[in-house]
Amino acid sequence: MTSNYMAEANAIARALRSQSASVRVPGRRRGPTKTPSASNLEVLAFMRAFFADNDQLPPVAVISRHFGWVGASAAAWHISALRRFGLVESNAVGKLRFVRQENEK
Repeated sequence: MTSNYMAEANAIARALRSQSASVRVPGRRRGPTKTPSASNLEVLAFMRAFFADNDQLPPVAVISRHFGWVGASAAAWHISALRRFGLVESNAVGKLRFVRQENEK
């Protein structure tokens, strides 16, 4: 009798696994995007405003604090996304800078 329940449970588990593989969570992106997200652009706008006031880019901790994020990992993630999109880059000593346009060099 117990094995019958186990066989039924295993069949249900198999069915659920096959369904969950095809279910997508709405709002979650899969794979790389071609354009920065709205929150990426908000971080970029804050970085530009900070640069205008302080003549340097903000540290990751300042970005996190400004947006109310608990840790620095969210700000670091947005900065890495901005790097992928070619909006910021590292200079020769590893500090962040805005990407220069061809006519600015």
